Formats: sequence, structure tokens, C-alpha cells
Amino acid sequence: MVQSKPQVLFIGELNKSLLEYQQFSSKFECIDYVITSKAQLVQDLQTKFKNIEAIYGAWLGFVPVGGFRDDIIDACPSSLKVISICSVGYDGYDGERMKSKNIVLTNVPSVGAADPVADLVLYNTLTGFRNFHLSQRAFLECPHTVNARAALQYGSFDGADGAVRWGEQSRYAYGESTAGTDCHNPRGHHAVVVGFGQIGQLIGQRLSAVGMHIHYVKRTRLSAQQEASLGYPATYHSSLADATMADLVVIAAPGTPETKHMVNADIIEKFTKPFRIINVGRGTIIDEQALVNGLESGKVLFAGLDVYENEPHVHPKLLHRQDVLLTPHVGASTIENFDFTAVQALKNIENVLLQNGSGLNRVN
Repeated sequence: MVQSKPQVLFIGELNKSLLEYQQFSSKFECIDYVITSKAQLVQDLQTKFKNIEAIYGAWLGFVPVGGFRDDIIDACPSSLKVISICSVGYDGYDGERMKSKNIVLTNVPSVGAADPVADLVLYNTLTGFRNFHLSQRAFLECPHTVNARAALQYGSFDGADGAVRWGEQSRYAYGESTAGTDCHNPRGHHAVVVGFGQIGQLIGQRLSAVGMHIHYVKRTRLSAQQEASLGYPATYHSSLADATMADLVVIAAPGTPETKHMVNADIIEKFTKPFRIINVGRGTIIDEQALVNGLESGKVLFAGLDVYENEPHVHPKLLHRQDVLLTPHVGASTIENFDFTAVQALKNIENVLLQNGSGLNRVN
């Protein structure tokens, strides 16, 4: 009698041409599944999938049904031992409740996401200081290099709706300012990175490389040895309220009850000068209405956002502002990281089911 392979339910896609997946599929019965509704998922867990031992959760995972919690956890069969997800964040999973049912929850370390996320921060930083996004918009509307620069330099900015009013195009303009805002080299300016783990430290490295002074906000300061090993100078602040001299704030912290609305109207008002802000952490860290108000008043010069307070939705007043650059949560979205996270998630499953381990990257 042929012994059946352990069943693994796959929620979401991965690159099945990976050698690691082909080796994995020789050891396990891999079942692809598309979530259509919460009710259907609960029913299937209680019937069709009553013998599964692991769930592979790709990036979207259980987001369409509000996360992995409550009655979904209750519907899981007693055979389920591990849920292995591809993302770094796991706020959509009730890890404590899973633990009470002896279900291991694993994530993927940020090592694969660090480089692409830091690259996105650098991209936003450069355009936030140099106004490249506005230059591109002007050039598309006026495909003449001299006239496009003039339209920007002699134009004005309407803070209420976040739009440039083009200026006179017949004059010569060097392009050193854009609608009343100077175009700056980031060198010599102060960048404060909120959240200084692996990703935050790599962001600091990127921004230091273009000449910025790096500050960081973290619950506990790095040791002297850790600070020395960064390879660049970094000044510690215990809270964002102590770093209000910043020219740029970069949010790279996780979303927790403690970090919710860390950036709010009071904090924005405390900054000593107009500043720029980038968020690649979690959307809930910024009070988006306060951000809109800051943009309208001119206290916030630029916002580069990849995550949102009510994701997947965006505050409607942010959508069409020309002093805002929005990306749809793609900071870590490279093929290299997509494959890295898949391989790591597969390894976590093998560790629990075949090696009697507790998960290489257990979070509960």
C-alpha cells in the first residue's frame, strides 16, 4: 500500500518552475486553491480539506476574507500544523489563537525585501527633492525643453487641490525651482528613518550614499558596536517628536497599536520647517487626513506613499495631488524577491512537517 503524501493547500501563486518547488511537490500533495468567499472557505476547510497539514499563503493570502482569524481558524482541521506565509508582515493573522490550536505561523525575513524597498525610498527621495515627477508631467504637456522648464519655474502651486498652474513659457528658465519650490540636492539634508531594523538600516545606507545626514527612531538605541557596523553615521532619537528638524521622514516601521497614527496633526505641526515624507512601512502609521491637511497648508512638501491607512483603498484627496507620488504597495515587488519568499515559505513547511521543527521563521 502506497503511503499518501502530506497535503499542502496553496493559497495564491508561485513560480512552479523553481527547482525548490519541483522538489517540494515530489514530497507533498500540493493542492491549489482560489478563495471565492469566506463562507466557501470555511465549508471547504471542514470538508474537502479536512486532512491538510500545511497552508502556503502567498502575498495576498487571506486578505480577501479579512485575514486568517475567528471562524476561519475554528474551521481548520486538527491535522493542520503550519501556515507559512510569504510576506514579512503578519498582522492579518491571529497568531495567538493559532498557537492555542497548535498551528505554527511562519513569515519570511525581510532580507529579500530590503533592497527593493530601499530602492523605492531612494527613488521617492530623489524626486521629492528634485521635483522630477513634476518635470515629467510638464514635459508631457509641453514637449519643448525650454518651454517646459519655464512653465514650471514661473508657475504657481495651488495647495488646495495640489496642482501646478503653468507659468509663462516664452521666458528662459534654468529649472532650479518648480512652481515656487526650489529643486534641492538631497546632500546635506536631514533624513529621519522611523523603524530601524534591516530595511530601515539599508534605507539609511542608501540615503547616506547620496550625502544625507541620517537619524533614526527606534524603541531602543542600537549598541555602540551596532551603530559602528552600519558604515555611516546615524543619530538616535527616542521618538519622532524629538526629530522635528527633519527635511525628510521615512516610515519603515511595522503597524502596531503603538505606531498607529504616529504621524498625526500634532506631530506635523511640530516640525520646524516644511518637510517631505515617505511611507514604506504600514499605512496605519500615518493619519491620512492629517497628511492631506499638511499638504494643503504647505507644511508637507511631498509625500511618497506605497502603503495606505485603509488599504487597499486610498484617501480620495491624495489621488490626484501633484505633490504626492503613489505606488500600489509594490516596494518589495521584484521577481527576485517573489521567488526568494516562495522558497523560504516552502522551507518553513518542510521544517515543520518533515524535520519536526518549529519553523525556521516562526512568529507565534
